[in-house]
Amino acid sequence: MARAAGILPLLDRIRFMRVRRASAAKNRAFLEGNPGFSPPPLWWMHDMYRHTSFDQYWRTGRETSAVIAAKIDTHLDAVRPRIADWGCGLGRVVRHLPARYERTGFDYNPQAIAWDTDHIPGVQFLKNDLLPPLPVEDASFDAVYALSVFTHLSAEGHKRWIAEIERVLAPRGIFIGAFHVRPPAGQLLPAEQAQFDAGELVVRGGVKEGSRTFTAHHPEAYLRDTLFKDFEIVEGPTALFGQTLFVVRKH
Repeated sequence: MARAAGILPLLDRIRFMRVRRASAAKNRAFLEGNPGFSPPPLWWMHDMYRHTSFDQYWRTGRETSAVIAAKIDTHLDAVRPRIADWGCGLGRVVRHLPARYERTGFDYNPQAIAWDTDHIPGVQFLKNDLLPPLPVEDASFDAVYALSVFTHLSAEGHKRWIAEIERVLAPRGIFIGAFHVRPPAGQLLPAEQAQFDAGELVVRGGVKEGSRTFTAHHPEAYLRDTLFKDFEIVEGPTALFGQTLFVVRKH
């Protein structure tokens, strides 16, 4: 109802103010205990992650990076692999990846890219637009990962970005992606559930594409038969912090 009425952005702003107040004391304590930590801007944290907790930002970034690094090391044998975080946001994950990787972060939010560049050393950060291309040459990376990025794109965005990922991957390179494959019971409306059960992509728009409240849900059949039709699936589906992870390889 709020989506149809066009008031989701207002409700999100109200929620941000409430969450910011609730996390203020713990954030002050985190900063006191971690004097070298540069705090990300709270509004963009909420916009991207739906929370304003410095501890959660740091802890989940470190935990997720360990999962991504394990996938990279399992499926690649490059000496110094070139890794891209597409949709890096505030560098939550890419900042924790091993320095033995050559690391690049992409995002369409210019404020995030500016903050990342100023506060996260050892990583190249580049801005992209909502639609391709990425500002790099063909075959620039051995691995690209995207965590909750396709989950906020239109059907056309899915089509164009998977082609772009294939372009920037080196031969036999891998893509690691997290998707909404198992929506909780009752989350989808009846018509959406029927569409999902038929193996079709379900997109909820009505707000700016790419934003957290623009959502897409991915039946496994859609991923296997449509999104990844030109890739080899080498791992997945695997649960990852409330989403589902796939690893696919470029032919």
